[in-house]
Amino acid sequence: MNFKLIILVLLFNFTIQAQEKRQNDTIKIEINSKTKTIYVLGGIAPVITKDDLVFAKKYNIQFHDFGCIAPTNFEEYEAKNALVFEYLNKSYGNQWQKEIKPSVMGFEKWKKK
Repeated sequence: MNFKLIILVLLFNFTIQAQEKRQNDTIKIEINSKTKTIYVLGGIAPVITKDDLVFAKKYNIQFHDFGCIAPTNFEEYEAKNALVFEYLNKSYGNQWQKEIKPSVMGFEKWKKK
């Protein structure tokens, strides 16, 4: 009985590690794509404004609004946004930080680091 339990634990652990690796690979692929995406939490009404569209065009990014249904893997999207923030810093300096709205997922947390 103990042997079966050990096998189940090992298989479960391997599955979790494989899922984490796939998420990290997805994030890396996304950040290397030509068009970067910044994820925002919306509501009933869209939260992407005309100013956001001007920002997106200026810095060659796009916004994705989740609408009123927040993603379950919130931390993954914050990590994706953090990589885009790093890309914007390297490509455009700090000016973009004054132009982006602070309510973007993970922006304030990233800025504090």
